Parts: sequence; structure tokens; C-alpha cells
Amino acid sequence: MGIRVASAPVSWGIMENVPVPSEYPYSRVLDEIAQAGYTGTELGPYGFLPVEPSLLRQELDRRGLKLCSAFVAIPLGDSNQHKSGLAQVEQAAELISQGGARLLILSDAVTPDRSAVAGRRAEANRLSWTEPEWKTAEQAIREVVHRCGTYGLKVAFHHHVGSHVETPEEVDRLLSLLSPGELGMCLDTGHYRYGGGDPVELLDRVIDRVWCVHLKDIDEGHLSESRRQRLDFHSAVRNGVFARLGDGAIDFSIVLAVLRKSQFDGWVVVEQDVLEGGRGAAAPLANAKAAREFLRKLGY
Repeated sequence: MGIRVASAPVSWGIMENVPVPSEYPYSRVLDEIAQAGYTGTELGPYGFLPVEPSLLRQELDRRGLKLCSAFVAIPLGDSNQHKSGLAQVEQAAELISQGGARLLILSDAVTPDRSAVAGRRAEANRLSWTEPEWKTAEQAIREVVHRCGTYGLKVAFHHHVGSHVETPEEVDRLLSLLSPGELGMCLDTGHYRYGGGDPVELLDRVIDRVWCVHLKDIDEGHLSESRRQRLDFHSAVRNGVFARLGDGAIDFSIVLAVLRKSQFDGWVVVEQDVLEGGRGAAAPLANAKAAREFLRKLGY
């Protein structure tokens, strides 16, 4: 089927561990995703969209939307939190498998210590997991893959700013833990650039691992400011570190050309991480429409 274009609730400020903006109930967000011209959506934080499978499918179907995936972040390096984290995975996996999705996107959870050095590569690498923590994370990831498999789901790993898999060095180490057949990758272009990497270089190098792409742009001026002011991840998001798609520093014509050349068959999810009251959060529908038009001009 080739490249399919989805959106996600995060572009409306709907983010894990953050209060949902009162003006954006799920019905309005789904309406606006469809109105902006997208054919799919991610689940968003569990509980934002309906958790009763038949109601979820009904709400999606009447807007012509498909459920492409769910993003789940758990503390992978802390064995004491694996039980609750795996329960979250099971919860999401059961729902999305009944909602028509075939992919769960796994991430390490954002932590205060890593968030505090967000985007500062050398400092972040000094806070990387220890060898025992890498082993603990690997055990958790293997269990996630196993459990998701029982629901007919594949798992793609999402590197995330403010987590323990942020920098290029950490992403490479993560990908070395499991084989390409066991664990895929969700490349987030904005997060990888924020963490100090070149998303095109990574995409070229590991295209066989890429099962999903989050198309996210970054404002280089605000990124430099965030590093200079030593902003944590959420403060940088409020400061507008992520730009409207096509208005930032990433060349998406190249990103999409690499995907097309490799005959990528899957979802690309347009995201602009924003938080209520921050830059870019006041006009999510306009942002989503502009991003969709930008992709149409590139041939998608």
C-alpha cells in the first residue's frame, strides 16, 4: 500500500503525564485530524480515545480514520517498575489490536535527570544506562515483544528526548540488542535531530529496521536557545523547539525520497509536539492543515 499519512493527538497538546487541554476533547481532535486531510491517527495516551473497542472503531470509522499505532513509554531500565509498565503495554496492545492497528511503539520513559539535559549530547551520554541497566532494559523489551506478539502486534522502538535512549550513541546501542526481525524502529526525525543526530543519515543506515516514521520538524533557533538556557524537555517544547512541518530545519523531501526508494510500506505520522500555553499550541488545526498541504506538494 506504500506510504500512508496519519496524525496524532500530541499535535493538539495531548501528551503522556500532562493534563488534557479542556478545549480539546477526543471528539474535537478526531474531527480536526480528519478535517485536515489525514487518513489515520495514533491512539494518544491511553484513555484519551475511547477504550471500549467497538466505540473506538465506531468513532474512527465515521470519520474515515484508521488506527495506525499506540505509543507506550515505560521505565525500561528500572526492574522495579517493569510490572506496572508491562501492564500498560498489555492494556494498549489489547485495545489497538481490536481497533485495527498492527504496531505498538515502545519508548523508554522520560525521567527528570535526563529531561534536565535534553538535547545536550555529551551531558546526556554521561547519564546513559549502566551495563546492568542496559541488560534490564533488554529483558523488558524482549518481554514487550513477546506479549505484543500474542496480540498479533509488532513492536517498533521510539528514541525519545529526555529518556535514556536519546542520543545517536544510545540509539545504536538499543538497536544492537535485538535483531531486525524482532524489533523495528520508529524514527522520529525531530527527536533524533534534537538529540544530536542526523535523521537522514540514520534513515539511510537502518532503513531495514524502520517500521514507522514520525515526521517532526525542528526550529534550529529555538533548539540552540533551549541548549543555551539549559531547558528541560517540556520547557523546550513550550518554547517552540518543534516547528510546523516544513518550517524547520529538516529536509523532508530527502527523508521521503529515502522511504520511497526503499519501498517503505507503512505509516508516516505527522507530529508537532506542543503543550498548552506554549508556542505553536494555539492553532493545532491550522498547523495540521499546513503540514498536510506541505506533504501534498511533495507528492504525498
